[in-house]
Amino acid sequence: MALLIGFALVALLGAGHHFALVSLRHVTLRADARARPYQSIIPVFVGLVAIHLTEILAFAAAYAVLLSWHWTGALDGSDGGWHDLVYFSGINFTTLGHTRIEPEGPIRLISMMQSLGGFMILTWSATFIYTVWKRALEER
Repeated sequence: MALLIGFALVALLGAGHHFALVSLRHVTLRADARARPYQSIIPVFVGLVAIHLTEILAFAAAYAVLLSWHWTGALDGSDGGWHDLVYFSGINFTTLGHTRIEPEGPIRLISMMQSLGGFMILTWSATFIYTVWKRALEER
């Protein structure tokens, strides 16, 4: 069941990220028309940071809900506060994996799926920003 929940969360993450990138590109296309082409990289970078932070916060909220269900397990080393959930989510999202907070029980599978999703999203974003930069250099 935990693996299925993790899969569903990552699927939602991917769908949300797609629409966020489409929106970001739409906004930066307008900025491109008013500025020099190479200046589009800064709004894209800031936009990606905002998108990723939102995704990390969304997973932290999901962990808060999941941890209220006793069958999902616990986060050992956490007081269950919002700061710990955001920290744990951010460490998983960036696939660093080194934290003083250790998942116990089925929630380990959900955190594993978040790491997989985070890796995929971060590489997708890297490709996106590379493409924007490449186009800006070609237009220059």
